[in-house]
Amino acid sequence: MDNELWAIIRRMREVEQLSISEISRLLRIHRKTVRRALEYVSAPPGNEPRGRGVAGKLEPFKPYITERLKEYPNLTGAKLLLEIGKQGYGGGYTILKDYLQDNRPGRNPAVFLRIETQPGEYAQVDWANTGHVTVGNARRQLSCFVMVLSYSRMMYIEFTLSQRIEDFIAAHVNAFQFFGGIPRKINYDNLKTVVLSRVGQDIRFNSKFMDFAGYYLFKPVPCGVRKANEKGKVENGIKYLRSSFLDGQTISSREQIQSEALRWLEEIANIRKHGSTNERPVDRFEKERALLMSLPLNQYDCSIAASARATNQSLVWFDGNRYSVPCGFAHKTLTIKATSMQVAVYAGTRILTSHTRCYEKNRVIENPKHYEGLLTQRKKARMSKLVESFLNLAPECSVYLKGLVSAELNLQSQLEKIQDMLNKYGKADVKIAINRALRYQAFGAHYIQNIIVQQRAARNIAEPQSITLAKKPQWNDLAVEESDLALYDNLFEEEPTDGGTTEPK
Repeated sequence: MDNELWAIIRRMREVEQLSISEISRLLRIHRKTVRRALEYVSAPPGNEPRGRGVAGKLEPFKPYITERLKEYPNLTGAKLLLEIGKQGYGGGYTILKDYLQDNRPGRNPAVFLRIETQPGEYAQVDWANTGHVTVGNARRQLSCFVMVLSYSRMMYIEFTLSQRIEDFIAAHVNAFQFFGGIPRKINYDNLKTVVLSRVGQDIRFNSKFMDFAGYYLFKPVPCGVRKANEKGKVENGIKYLRSSFLDGQTISSREQIQSEALRWLEEIANIRKHGSTNERPVDRFEKERALLMSLPLNQYDCSIAASARATNQSLVWFDGNRYSVPCGFAHKTLTIKATSMQVAVYAGTRILTSHTRCYEKNRVIENPKHYEGLLTQRKKARMSKLVESFLNLAPECSVYLKGLVSAELNLQSQLEKIQDMLNKYGKADVKIAINRALRYQAFGAHYIQNIIVQQRAARNIAEPQSITLAKKPQWNDLAVEESDLALYDNLFEEEPTDGGTTEPK
């Protein structure tokens, strides 16, 4: 009993609510067969004895079956059984099924000619999708590039986090390095990274890939459409990769699986006795190695090239993350060249910086040195503002500033402390203290602080308390311009009268 007949019996029983006898009559099968099918909640094993009905019962219906299959080649055996049953067919399903296996049009299995290529002549390449891997906060697709030398069956594999053309080309370069040479032709499926469009034999290749192929002097040979058998060596290699290495494998990172894969190639895949050649790939490779084309002196540039405009924070975007550049290049359009390991940023042909490539998402990768110039500029601006504020306090402040410089004190620190005193005590107290300190040639913020404290203690004025507004924290940073208190003194200033006496205004 096959899965198709089992499914029909269950549907007729459970959905159409037919009795066992009705099902037996409609399908022309024994009631025991129906009962046996209903005992299974999933498809029964396929090793039950096949029915041995009388083949002659089907003979009158063969012309009808042939005509129906000409019109509808995919018509199921179960449906045909119902149709010929209405016409008086008294045989069983198994006889019909056996007949259809040998006589269904277009179902004859294809026969392929075994072709063995010469050493160094061909290789075959394909991708294997191997799921996903977690990298920090990101989930990345994990793919496996596979190249098999057609003569020796020597295999190279490389795991990548994308199938973009730059990764595809880089994997080729690594494979050529692994083999120590280049095959003259390479078979491919009709991948977009190789073939952009195809109409019959009219093929338009990917220009970037052809640039790479021209550099290494090999010829890309795409397979025919839906003819995977033309690259059967790599297809079989991928099946072997899955069964011998990937199945049951725990993948924690790309680096981990790549390291284990290279060890598997060396210790198992390339030293096993191959089923087709009955030889070890490494042994046949000894004949092939010398016939591969030589590697060029310089490797092909496989990096991903892209332009990006640096933000006002001196960052450029690439593949979901931000990378810092020197602060002087903020708002500039720059060039990014990225490999699987690093991200380099250029201004024209000049390299500005290089970062380790991050495969997470929404991360900021920074180099603190990129902001040193900006910090220096801000420090100078801060210093200039402090000096300007101090000199505007009083005319004598210029003399006191020279004294602070001659005392070899940290000028910025001293001016910041004086600025804090201005905020805490007000201009009047600070100006008086600076005048007194200048009189005694006492240069330093701590002298000014001591003078102010003494003056306020003599006037019995308490130390001011800082107020923090918890509910309105933004108000803590408000700067309020200090009023000149001399305006209030003028209200009580006395003017001379005609008699020479004075009286309040």
